[in-house]
Amino acid sequence: MTALVLGSAVAAMADNSVTFATFADPSGNAHNPVFVHDRGAKTLSGAWGNAGLTLIAPGAVGAPTVTNAKFNTTTLALTQVIPGLFATGPGSISFSDSSNNPLFTISFDSATFVEGLGAGASTLRGQNITLSGPLVPPGTTMTQFNFALANQTNVANTTTYTASFTSSAVPEPATMVALGAGLLALARRRRQA
Repeated sequence: MTALVLGSAVAAMADNSVTFATFADPSGNAHNPVFVHDRGAKTLSGAWGNAGLTLIAPGAVGAPTVTNAKFNTTTLALTQVIPGLFATGPGSISFSDSSNNPLFTISFDSATFVEGLGAGASTLRGQNITLSGPLVPPGTTMTQFNFALANQTNVANTTTYTASFTSSAVPEPATMVALGAGLLALARRRRQA
């Protein structure tokens, strides 16, 4: 019975994702934007190359905390679906350390950009995501990423934002098996005590 319960728990955990990487807004104010929405060119781009971005990556190899990390997105062409809601084509987000050594890259087939129009939260979320790079454990699949955009500032035909970031991934099956084996050993030990 215990093995059945533990097996079910491991199976349920296999469907759950874990935080792969995250960072809080590094800019501190609207005068140091992270994203730019160019309404004239119908594009969205994002980057951070200054000090202050602390990337916490519990799902990456070695679960590093990288101070003064950097990131850069490809420029995304925006297609308006309805006012405030845009679709993009494919793109990527590349993360590196302060010496420009690559950490990981998130590639996506499409994304959704929701512009808060001054009264709500703005977000950028990707679909059909792949994850690559030296900090990506083999077999890890990315399930989602999200930039929460804040401090919206409108100037002429552009809107700038500050941003925080989170991403989720499903660990490779061997990690789940090891976790399940640990739970099983713990249950056996309890039964013997």
